[in-house]
Amino acid sequence: MNQPNIERKTQLAHWLVGQNTASKARMIKQLVEALLFEQIVPYHYTNGNFWFAVGDTRYIARGQISSFGRIRLDATYIKQIAPFKTATIDLPTLVNALPASAATKGQLLNELSQTIGFCEWNAAHLTRPESRRSFDYPALESAILEGHPYHPCFKARTGFSLADHANYSPEASRYFKLHWLAIKRTFLASNLPTEEDCFWQQELGDKTLHVLQQRLKALSPHSQEYGLLPIHPWQRNALGAALLHPINTKDIIDLGECGDSYQATISVRTLLNITSPQKAHVKLPMNMVNTSSLRTIEPHSVTTSPAISNWLDTLIKQDSWYQEKQHLAIQHEYAGIVVRPPSTDASSEHWASQLAPSLSVIFRNSQPLQETHSHALPFAALSLIEQDGLPFIDPWINKYGCETWLNQLIEVTVIPVWHLLVKHGIAVEAHAQNMILRHQKGWPTSVVLRDFHESVEYVEDYLAQPELKPDFCELHPDYVDAPDNQYYWMSEVDALRELLVDTLFVYNLTDVATLMQRFYHYEEAQFWQQVTRALSDYEKTAQSWRSRIQKIDLLAPKVQTESLLAKKLSGQGTQEFHHTIPNPLHPL
Repeated sequence: MNQPNIERKTQLAHWLVGQNTASKARMIKQLVEALLFEQIVPYHYTNGNFWFAVGDTRYIARGQISSFGRIRLDATYIKQIAPFKTATIDLPTLVNALPASAATKGQLLNELSQTIGFCEWNAAHLTRPESRRSFDYPALESAILEGHPYHPCFKARTGFSLADHANYSPEASRYFKLHWLAIKRTFLASNLPTEEDCFWQQELGDKTLHVLQQRLKALSPHSQEYGLLPIHPWQRNALGAALLHPINTKDIIDLGECGDSYQATISVRTLLNITSPQKAHVKLPMNMVNTSSLRTIEPHSVTTSPAISNWLDTLIKQDSWYQEKQHLAIQHEYAGIVVRPPSTDASSEHWASQLAPSLSVIFRNSQPLQETHSHALPFAALSLIEQDGLPFIDPWINKYGCETWLNQLIEVTVIPVWHLLVKHGIAVEAHAQNMILRHQKGWPTSVVLRDFHESVEYVEDYLAQPELKPDFCELHPDYVDAPDNQYYWMSEVDALRELLVDTLFVYNLTDVATLMQRFYHYEEAQFWQQVTRALSDYEKTAQSWRSRIQKIDLLAPKVQTESLLAKKLSGQGTQEFHHTIPNPLHPL
C-alpha cells in the first residue's frame, strides 16, 4: 500500500483558488453545472453555448443538456466575459455574487478551496495506476480518487488538514487502528445481536478484548460499569475539548488505540477491516462536512439500524421473486451503539446529549462482498475513465456489446430496487455510494445495497405487509408522535418515487448513460428506452401487485429532484430544496 510521507501542515494552501489547475477547472465545471441545473442561475442555451450572468458579471460555457436536464460542460471552456475578450473565471467573484448570506458564501468558498487543495495534494503525492480494472474491492475503495461526480464540494472534508488527508482519506490508502473509549453504561444505548461480552469477543477476538479490559481495569476500580465504544482517531482529536468534562468526571475513560487495522472507504467514515477482511465494516460519525452534509450520525438511527436491516432481510427471504432472481443482497447493519443522556437528565445541555451525534458506531456485515463466485466493485467505478483514456468498463462493453451489457445491468440494479418499492412499498437511497455491483468477468450478476439507517422511506398504507414493519416507537423515543416526513415514514407515495428517481437515476445512472454516449455513440435516449422496456417487461410478470405499480408514476413528463447546491446556499441543513426537471422515461 502507498504510504505517502508529507510534512504535517495544519492549513491548506488557499492560494490554489487563484491558480489555474486541472483540479480547479473540474471544481468550477461542477459548480457551474449545479448552478445551471438547479436553476439557481438562469441561462440561455444556443448552439452548444450556455450564456448566463451572476451579479454584474456575464459568463459563457460550452456543453450540452443531457438526460433529466443534467448540464454537462466542457471544463476547458467556462469563461467570464470581459470587454473585448473572455477571461478565466475568478472564483471569489463568482461565489460572492451568489444568492446566499455572506457567512454561507464564505463557507462555500472555503470548501471549494479545500476541494482544490486535496485534489492537488493527491496529484502531487499519489501515483495513479495505469489501470484499476484488475483491482479487488478494497483496493478500488481507495483507488477511486475522483470523488462525487456532481457536487462541487466533492472533496471538501472540512476540519481535515493536509496531514489528516494523508492519514485518513481513502485515496491515501493508509491503515490505522480504532481509538477506544469506555463509557458508563448509563450513557450508552445499544442494539446487539448477542449478549454484550459475547458480542465483543466475536468482534474483537480474545487478544484485543483482553488488552482493552486490562487497560480499563488499570484506570478504574469499577470497570464493570463501563461499555466499549470505538471512535475514529480523527474524531477523537476533533472532540478533544468536548470530551474533557466527561473524562474528568470518569463518565468516559480513554483507552487509546488498539486492535485491527482499518482503511477508509470512499465515504471516509465507513471503514474496512484490513487485518480481518471477513469482519464487519464499521461506520463511525465524523464532525466533518463533505459535499452537502455534516458526517455525524443521527442518534435515533443507530440502534434502529439493525431493526431496519432485519425488516429488509425478512422481506427479501420471503419473496419468491427475489429468491428466484438472486439479483439483490444487502449489507446487513446488525449492531449499533450510541451515546445517550440518562433518563434522569435528558437536558440538551448534558454532555451526552451534545455528543450523541458524534459518538456512535454501526456494524455492517461484509460477507456479501466476499462471495467466491463473483467479484464486487463500488458502483461509482462504472463511470470512471482510466489512464488509457477509455472507460473502466471498456473491456466488458467490447466483450458483450452495449445493448446486451446494459440490459443486464438494468436487470440486476434498477429492477430489484423498483421491485422493493412497488411490491413491498419501501424506497431506498440507491445512489452510487450505497450500491455495490457483483459481476462475473464483467457480466453483472447482482447488486448489494447498504446504509439503510438513514435512507429508507415508506408510506404506511402503501406497505404490502405492514405487520412486518419495525415498531419504531418502541425503538426510540424520538419516533413517538413524530410527524410524517421527518424520519422513515412519508405522507405521500410521490416522496418514494422522488427518492428512487433522484438517487438511482438523476445522480447515478445518468453518469453511465452519458459515458455510453460519449465513448460508444450509444445515445442517452436509447439507454432510457432500455430502462422503460425493462420496467414494462417487469410489469408484465407482476401478477398480484400490478395495481400497486400504477400508484408510482415513473413516466410523468416532469419530475421533482433534490437541489443539492441550493440547499447548501440556503444555510439551512435540515430543509429540503427541489426543482423541476424533464423526465426521459416519459413516452414521446
